[in-house]
Amino acid sequence: MIIAYWGAPMSSINRGVKLMLKRLQVRLTRYKPDHYIFQSKAMADSAVFGRGISAENVSVIHNAVDTNVYKPDVHLWNYAYHRFKIPTDRKILFYSGHMEERKGVQVIIKCAKELVEARNRKDVHFLILGNVSGQEKRFESLYLGTKAEGFITFGGYRNDVSHIHSSCYAGVIASTGWDSFTMSSMEMASSGLPLVVSDLQGLKETVEPGSTGFLVTPGDHMALADKIEVLLDDKELRDRMGRAARQRVVESFSLEQHISKLTDTVKRLYAEAIV
Repeated sequence: MIIAYWGAPMSSINRGVKLMLKRLQVRLTRYKPDHYIFQSKAMADSAVFGRGISAENVSVIHNAVDTNVYKPDVHLWNYAYHRFKIPTDRKILFYSGHMEERKGVQVIIKCAKELVEARNRKDVHFLILGNVSGQEKRFESLYLGTKAEGFITFGGYRNDVSHIHSSCYAGVIASTGWDSFTMSSMEMASSGLPLVVSDLQGLKETVEPGSTGFLVTPGDHMALADKIEVLLDDKELRDRMGRAARQRVVESFSLEQHISKLTDTVKRLYAEAIV
């Protein structure tokens, strides 16, 4: 038996004749895995409704995070402020990830401009990590020379992200194209950060809206600013969402849970295969 762990969507969702042809193609393919494991329901749907893989041959086992590494630590509250020279009277909004257009860094910057320039917020700072080899320069025309310039920091690629989280107020992922159940979202949630993320595919599976964070329309920087402002103005809500986010990860997305689900799935498939 061949079991494939699939880390990307298989196809766009198809319907009608196109889906029928995809199903036929899968049926006629001689060599293929017997079972597929995906890291989000959205990815699984791309296999079932995009490629015609039988739902019986698909499992969803979400990404996992080491909750002993990514955890709240009050002793590190000023870590990022010190490392990046951010004034301590600002609440840090955090993003870590790739810089390509679909990841929505440009949306975060427009949101920062809206909050700082239009709404006159001086209590917020956006810390953006993941840029390498000058990738941040492509965004400079959006904010250099504006009031928001001093409220945005590109921090590059870091190996101390778990420490940085303890200084942050909330996590933001503003993707505009396909995105799934990202590791960065789970790391932030495990660290006790509420999340504001785009309502996209597997990304929306990373939050329980209203409980552990908010969903916003992809590309809508005004909606993103609105939800961030709700958190900025209600620390009790922010803290409650952060605790719920941490608890959700501990209960459902820890490494122990991940290993257990993988083991149980393999055991079940093996038992079915030898009957």
